Amino acid sequence: MPRRSNLPVYLAAVLGYFMLLPPQISVTIGGSFIPGYRFFLIVASLFVLGTAARGKMRFQWADLCILVAVAWICVAMSLTSDWNEALTASVAHVADIGLAYFFARTAIADVRAFRMFLVLILPGLLIVGVLTMIESVTFTPIIQPLFSKLTGRPAEYYSSPRMGLLRAQGPFAHPISAGIFLGSFLPLYWTAGFRGWVRIAGVAGSLGSFFSVSSAALISLSASTGLLVYNWLTRHFVNLTWQLFFVFGAIFVFLTEVGTKSGTFSLVIRFASLNSDTGYRRVLIWEYGSQNVAAHPWFGLGYGDWKRPVWMTDSVDNYWLLMAMRFGILPSVLIGLAVFLALVAIMRKSMTSTGSDQQTERGVAIALAVFALGLVSVAVWLSVQVWFFVLLGAAVSLAKAPSHYGMQRRLPAPPVGPRLPRAA
Repeated sequence: MPRRSNLPVYLAAVLGYFMLLPPQISVTIGGSFIPGYRFFLIVASLFVLGTAARGKMRFQWADLCILVAVAWICVAMSLTSDWNEALTASVAHVADIGLAYFFARTAIADVRAFRMFLVLILPGLLIVGVLTMIESVTFTPIIQPLFSKLTGRPAEYYSSPRMGLLRAQGPFAHPISAGIFLGSFLPLYWTAGFRGWVRIAGVAGSLGSFFSVSSAALISLSASTGLLVYNWLTRHFVNLTWQLFFVFGAIFVFLTEVGTKSGTFSLVIRFASLNSDTGYRRVLIWEYGSQNVAAHPWFGLGYGDWKRPVWMTDSVDNYWLLMAMRFGILPSVLIGLAVFLALVAIMRKSMTSTGSDQQTERGVAIALAVFALGLVSVAVWLSVQVWFFVLLGAAVSLAKAPSHYGMQRRLPAPPVGPRLPRAA
């Protein structure tokens, strides 16, 4: 089977580096803030359309979910906002959600392309991770002030000390954004079949997430590590399977919903937050935000203010809730459904794959699942939102990609060790 062109992967790597640039590298046109990655995605739409027109992208149900969600956002904004705000928001969401997703669907065609993408963006990711660590330890912002001097655009830093460290922001809009972005790469580099310095450097870059010192980042790292350990155990103990994991997960959710007054969401948020006040605030955001969604279920509030007690800020630390509040319930449901379909498809694909391909697919599934669940406690925007939909698009493509051409490079066989006995 002929090898694919590497050009789409190179383009994906260019997008990766645009996502690592700070907000100071942007332009303002007509009052609209336009980051470099958005320019890239708008131009790359020609590549997406050309690929789709040549029949090189097989349409999936997840694709339809994203298309309808983006279209609904545009309609909702046109009904709740003035034309200038509606147009600006529509263009931004078409690019950051729709184009990001479909660009990944066309550029990341198989496991080989995804691994190549990870190798190409590794230098940038490692630099950002290391500088984020230095910012945190030295209490000295580095990246954004440097680019501020170069471009003249002010550096807005939302950091504060916590646990004896500065909550490092790196090139991102907020420390939480830095944490959830960098942390999502841990399962990707760990499972992709890399050896030596490539794997070490990828993991090191992702661990820069810790120095954002945010609950969402620490939960992301902990959950990813736990799932990676469980994935390792499934390869060594025949009675431990992912089906068993999902069964116990469903039982846990059922018991917390039935056996506690607060339910699963409130329970997890309260105990997982580094700060009890922050956890309580997130529970209140869910309570009052849900009331706003119930009052405006179809098209939301747009960018208008939402009803809440006067002492609460307007911050909504929940991506899924924020989407529903702004644009109605449907976009959140459709994007969540696309994530679910992608996870089911790529896990099923991994059951038939072998060697490093299987582990890469499971790493993508872990990264996407942890990212999506992490969005329950954080709202993302700009490059972090783009990365979420790039990862989602890549997951859909990998789930439907044909088997890796040629002989797969197999991971070393696990050492002989104790196994749980098979059930009779």
